[in-house]
This record gives sequence, C-alpha cells and structure tokens, in this order.
Amino acid sequence: MTDGQTLFAVFALLYLAECLRLVSSTTWMAAGPGGRGWTVIRPWSRLHVGGGSPLLLSALPPMQAHVTALPWLFVPEQDFLKVRLGDGMTARIAWDRLGPRVEGAGLHLDPGTHLRMPSEALAEIWRRRLAEWRELPADERRAAFLKHARASLDTKAAARTAADAAQRTRMPRIIATTHFIWCFGVISAAYHRFGDSLVVLASAGVLFLLQIAQAWLFLRATLPVKSLIPHRRWRALGIALLPQLAMRAADAISLAGNEEPPHPLAWRGLLGGESWLRHARRFWRETRYHPGWTRDNSLTPEAEALKAFFCLEGVVGSDYDPPPGAKLPVCPRCNAEYQTGITLCKDCGGVELRTPMPGSV
Repeated sequence: MTDGQTLFAVFALLYLAECLRLVSSTTWMAAGPGGRGWTVIRPWSRLHVGGGSPLLLSALPPMQAHVTALPWLFVPEQDFLKVRLGDGMTARIAWDRLGPRVEGAGLHLDPGTHLRMPSEALAEIWRRRLAEWRELPADERRAAFLKHARASLDTKAAARTAADAAQRTRMPRIIATTHFIWCFGVISAAYHRFGDSLVVLASAGVLFLLQIAQAWLFLRATLPVKSLIPHRRWRALGIALLPQLAMRAADAISLAGNEEPPHPLAWRGLLGGESWLRHARRFWRETRYHPGWTRDNSLTPEAEALKAFFCLEGVVGSDYDPPPGAKLPVCPRCNAEYQTGITLCKDCGGVELRTPMPGSV
C-alpha cells in the first residue's frame, strides 16, 4: 500500500468515526431530506459506553438532515417517579429520595440513578421541572405531566423543526455530498491514474476550497443558535482543515437548536403511515399493558396522554390496539400466544392475557 492509499484509508476510518455519535440509549433520531420520507435511526442500546449508546448516522451520500426525539423519560406516579433508563428498562424513585442535579449533560436523580441527556440545556430543564414536580400534590403532578405530554406530541411543531433543519442544512449537505464524491472518488481516481503529480495536488486544492466554503456556511447557519454549540469557532476551524469534519458539518447544524425534543410519535407528518403506526402500537403496548396489568387497571398517565393524542389525530382504537387475531390467549404487551388455562405472561411481569374479543383497550 502506497503512502497515498494509506492516507485515504485513514480518511475513511476517521470519516466513519465522525458518523458515530454517543447518545442517550432512549434517543430516537430521524434522517431525511425534508418533507416526507424520513427514516428512524436508533442507537445500539445493548452497548453502553459512558452512560450512552453509539448511534451510526447515515454515512453515504446524498447527505441528510437529522432531528432527534425522546420518549417520556419521567412519569410521575402516586408515590414514585418512574424513570425510563432504556428500552424495557425502568426505575422508580421515591419522591422523598429524589434530588435532581446536573453535571454537564448528565442528570443525577438519586445516588444510584443517572441519565445521559442529549444536551446540558435539556438536563437543566428537567432538573428544574422535576424539582417542581417533587413539591406538588399527586393530582397536580399528573396534570403537569399531561400538559408536558401534550406539548411533546405537537405534530405541527415537530414537522416545522424537521423542515427548518432540512432548510438550514440544504447548502452544507450539497457541499458535503460534493466533498465526499471528490475526496473518495475524484482524488482516488486521479491518484490511481497519475500518482504523485500536480493533477492530484490541484484536486487536493479543490478539496481544501470546499472545506473553507463549508466552514463559512457552518458559521453562518449556526449564528442564531451559537450558544447551544460548544466551541463553535474551533469546530469551524476543524471543518476548514479536516475533511471528515467538513463532510459531517450539516449534522452539527441540524441537531443544534432543538432544545427540548418532541416525542417520537409527533413525527406523524414525517414518517410513512405504516411505519408511524407500527411505532404507535409499540408505545401503546408498553404504556397501557405495563408489568402487572389487569383488566381492572385504570389508564396510566402515559396511556391517558397517548389515548387523547390518538383521539385528536383521528386514529381509532382498532388501529393502535388491534384485537387478538389468534384463538388462544395472547399477551397484549408482547403478543405471545399461550395455551388455554394460563392467565398471566410471566415474561412481561405478570401482564394478564387477553382472549380474542372485539375490541377495546
């Protein structure tokens, strides 16, 4: 392998490393060009590094804009605060033991419970909110959560955020796509054909000009949200000098400014109908059919908020909570079928099984 080939291999590895993000295990991310047709990206939640999980952004051109969402991480109950630690993992903290404090982007709730938030600003927002909830009576806590849930399920606001992210990053994404093709296509072909020559040097000069242009676009696009991007000018300098940063500059632009992410179901206007409905069913099963659920249980605050949202959006119950299609008892949470005579799903923490009957929630 020649020195030039080694250099391009190093560039490729650095670029892939730049496509990786360490995020909260509960983070949802959508990637798309704007309008409809966005796709959901999830982190590798089984791998935990430094309180988060790695997430691989869309690596190949055309480059896409990215927006984030979070499910409800904190739900007030009568005597406890329910905390979502990850997919299928929760903790409950007694209100008298709750002492939220912030360290960087980390939110510490009690001596044994710590969450990595998407940003320091969001960690501080939730520190103040949880401190307020702790002092409220139980019914007022529930009302405060339902108010927060309604705001996080605003589909119009989520669509505007995604459209703004796509618009802000339009030119940086075009430059990044051109940069990617020039770096890994044009220069590679020129080096293979001409070796160490002025042609390759001129091609590298064009690459440098693209990086300078990208740094200028980055500074201009992030000016309104400069307080939310740490070391913004140093990052612009890195974009001007390092190809891998120039090719991923649009990520920092599109992910900045979304101080409090919406709930993933607020992306109804971005995702395809079937994709969104699949996620809606998943969230409903997890919130309605919680461990220990029986037919006599009332709606949890999460399920109440989701049911009101579905009603507002005109989604009927048979769509987000379809009746059992099998002849055997079925767990409404995991959809596992059981033999007649079994009444509880032990895999889901004692959820009562449903028998095929029309209906209802």
